[in-house]
Amino acid sequence: MRCFFQAMAVVALIACTSSPSTHKERAPAPGAKKKLIVLGIDGMDPVLLKQYMDQGLTPNLKKLAESGGFMDLGTSTPPQSPVAWSNFITGHDSEHHGIFDFVHRNPESMAPYLSTSEAKGPSKVLKLGSLHIPLESGGVELLREGLAFWELLEAHSVKATVFKIPANFPPHEQWKTKTLAGMGTPDLLGTYGTFHFLTDDPERKDKKASGGIIVPLDFADGKVARAVLTGPPDPFAPPGTSLTLPVEVRADRERGVVLLRLDDTPMILNAGEWTDWIPVSFGAVPGVIEVSGMVRVFVKSLNPHVSIYVSPINIDPEDPMMPISSPREFAGEVAQKTGRYYTQGMPEDTKALAADALSDEEFLQQARYIYEERERLLRAELEEFDEGLLFFYFSSVDQVCHVFFRSIHPEASEEDKAYAGVIPEFYQKADKAVGLAMEKAGDDTALIVMSDHGFGHYRRKVHLNTWLVEKGYLVLTKEGKRGEGPLGHFDWEQTQAYALGLNQLFLNLKGREKTGIVPEEEKELLLRRLDRELRGMKDPETGARVISRTFRPKTGAFSERTPDLIIGYNKNYRSSDTSAMGQITEEYVEDNKDKWSGDHCVDPAHVPGILVANRKLGVEKATLIDMAPSILHYFGVTLPKSMSERNLVLGTQEKK
Repeated sequence: MRCFFQAMAVVALIACTSSPSTHKERAPAPGAKKKLIVLGIDGMDPVLLKQYMDQGLTPNLKKLAESGGFMDLGTSTPPQSPVAWSNFITGHDSEHHGIFDFVHRNPESMAPYLSTSEAKGPSKVLKLGSLHIPLESGGVELLREGLAFWELLEAHSVKATVFKIPANFPPHEQWKTKTLAGMGTPDLLGTYGTFHFLTDDPERKDKKASGGIIVPLDFADGKVARAVLTGPPDPFAPPGTSLTLPVEVRADRERGVVLLRLDDTPMILNAGEWTDWIPVSFGAVPGVIEVSGMVRVFVKSLNPHVSIYVSPINIDPEDPMMPISSPREFAGEVAQKTGRYYTQGMPEDTKALAADALSDEEFLQQARYIYEERERLLRAELEEFDEGLLFFYFSSVDQVCHVFFRSIHPEASEEDKAYAGVIPEFYQKADKAVGLAMEKAGDDTALIVMSDHGFGHYRRKVHLNTWLVEKGYLVLTKEGKRGEGPLGHFDWEQTQAYALGLNQLFLNLKGREKTGIVPEEEKELLLRRLDRELRGMKDPETGARVISRTFRPKTGAFSERTPDLIIGYNKNYRSSDTSAMGQITEEYVEDNKDKWSGDHCVDPAHVPGILVANRKLGVEKATLIDMAPSILHYFGVTLPKSMSERNLVLGTQEKK
């Protein structure tokens, strides 16, 4: 696949001065080592950034842009973070690195799986009665293919630190480059984040929460309740059995105080109080084999009902049970300098917000803590940075925009308008981080601030599979004859096309899908018809076009996972989560009433990212896949043949 912006002419990304005619590059002093800092601010949008620059809210970014340059940065197709950051990392599109969406599927079993990594259990297990004893360890595999730019830097002895970059879990432990995994790093349960919510509220304790586990509390004597937290899978028990951690809650409702005991760790907390990181340990074989993790606890309320939020059980960087860094000890070295930190890929708990385990204000308390933690980590890395490359990633702008974009919509409710200052606040926080990097960079270090995509309003949900049913491309099984798996309600013997993930559409192709019916010779005609009808889809309520464009990815080394069409949704529209996992609804378009109100999984033309640098920008257009060759060329690394036509230049700033 080649992203939309790949068609742009390739030119130098960063020139030495504003005018080629006055070009005068300052030669480095003998023995001087080149230095480059790259800040990756996920989701920073060029339209909003320009607005906040004009309002004086982001003075450091404005100063950086005025001293160097500022432009839109073309994103990936589709503009999903795993795809976009894989483009950045490898300097290539999906046909090269093999990441097309958050979710892929196995065409033989039709089972969906997360696209960037795969956990593998032990292949040999000894069964002794109810015990299942693994005879070898399992593992986790990074599914992103292609060389990362830091591998090429490492091969040329260029020192680099790559901090929290997405789509890089698990890091290869043989890398000498210091890397810490970001988005895609699971919690200790192996999920992208599963919180616990302990409560005695009768209206909540018997319910389920998407993305969380409701733990009912029963205060038998009015003061003490005992429960357990669900931990990682038990390696010595049958599949589906989890390790657990005992919890004891003693509530003094009148005084607003609770004594909470996690395993053997007691703590006294007030209503409304957050804890710092609490190490926890699950005994696979108590006293012999312990599985370490850590949590943060928030006492949401004690009166009239006890409600306690427990964060997803993060991998403890001081004792990581899965590889989260290269070298393996790097994660712990960071923790020794700065204290424990979130290791979960996307730490802001938007799932808890959606489930009302956290209110808007409580979510913001967590998000502010996460930014402050990340800033502390940045300060530590800047202090040690003396040569080569430092890449550092921030998630806060992206996650806050996802759930508070509702506050800046022209038709926002009064309740949502109360949070209209939240997104500007987090742009200001990002600007503060940029100021720290500018101070460190001075005149002799190149500095780039970039994002993987921008943002737009998400007002209408699109149930693409429902539309495919209405058009006759997808046929459901008769009631009572559901097959296995999440897509078991599809009648594969009559289905021609189906959607899975946020932007993918597949044909039920003979020779690829397990029960494919579309012959290869009919593929092209069917795709043309689908393309025409998809682009003609209208919102039945407003008459607006739902889909701007569709894209035909190239089939390279990943033919089995390559979608047949990538859907580029129009402004205000995005695939629903239910359709993304193959579910069917009554209507194919409906209002989005969720707090998740901003998004970017649309036509890439609507959501470019940003590129700001302290070097003059000698071009008008650039894309994510231009960044890796730019970095390599800056350090004098010979570019791979596949990048040779995109030989971009990072120049040296001229003294003023």
